[in-house]
Amino acid sequence: MLRRPDLPDHPGQVALPGGTVKPGEDAWAAAAREVEEEIGVPAAELEPIGAGNALYTAVTNFCVVPFVAWLKTPDAIFNHDPGELVGILEVPLERLLDRGAWVVGPQEWMGELFEWEGSTIWGLTGRLLADLLPRFREALALAG
Repeated sequence: MLRRPDLPDHPGQVALPGGTVKPGEDAWAAAAREVEEEIGVPAAELEPIGAGNALYTAVTNFCVVPFVAWLKTPDAIFNHDPGELVGILEVPLERLLDRGAWVVGPQEWMGELFEWEGSTIWGLTGRLLADLLPRFREALALAG
């Protein structure tokens, strides 16, 4: 997702759907709810595959648990929340898995960067993907 440039937190950055866990929810229910709220995919259309490692981020003082889900409806239409987002980036998995597409940022704290259609994936989103993508590479190698 591409966040609006006028937001007080992380303006203009590329992000994954997410937010806080509400009372009575578990982490998966919160993640599915946030996907529905932010990009318009009904939570019932998501089939959880697994979760990545929990990651603490000092900038927001949150512990983030990334989930990977299978979309039951492959031709789903994404409708972003205009109050939070400018739009949605659809990046082919093959491109994200291409190690050569990721470059080291100009400053060490930025981590690896990924450019797509004029936007840059970096920071927490880059770190979450850096944790998850090797698992996809391994799974595809085993399946191949």
